[in-house]
Amino acid sequence: MRVLKYYYFMHTLDTLFELETLHKHENEYHFRCRLNTEHDIFSGHFPEMPIVPGVCLLHAVKLAVSQVVDNDVSFLKIRECKFLSAINPTENSEFEIEFTLDSEKAVKAGIFIGKTQCMKLKATADF
Repeated sequence: MRVLKYYYFMHTLDTLFELETLHKHENEYHFRCRLNTEHDIFSGHFPEMPIVPGVCLLHAVKLAVSQVVDNDVSFLKIRECKFLSAINPTENSEFEIEFTLDSEKAVKAGIFIGKTQCMKLKATADF
C-alpha cells in the first residue's frame, strides 16, 4: 500500500506545475513555473492555508535542470537547501526558478516570487 501511495504522489507531481523557459545566458538559466492551483496536494498541505511542499519545489528545480541537460537529473548531494518564504498558491500562481550549472555539475538555484527569494539550493547533480 505504501508503494502505491508513493507512486500516486510522484505521478501527480507531473500535473502540479508547468515549466516555461524564460531565457538562458552562458551557464545561467531562468524558468517560470505555473502552479495548478486546483491540484489535490493543496487539500492536504494544508487545508486552511495551502502551501507548496518543499519537496515539490526541489522537484521543480530538478525538472528545470533536466530540461537544460536533456536528461533525467537527480541530486547526489544537497549541500544547502533553505526554504525562506512559503508559496501560497491562492496568492501566487507562479514563481521563477533561477539557477547556474557548472562543468562540475554543481547547481546553485533560487526560487523567487518577484524579488522575494522563497528557496535557495546548492547541490551536485547527476545525469
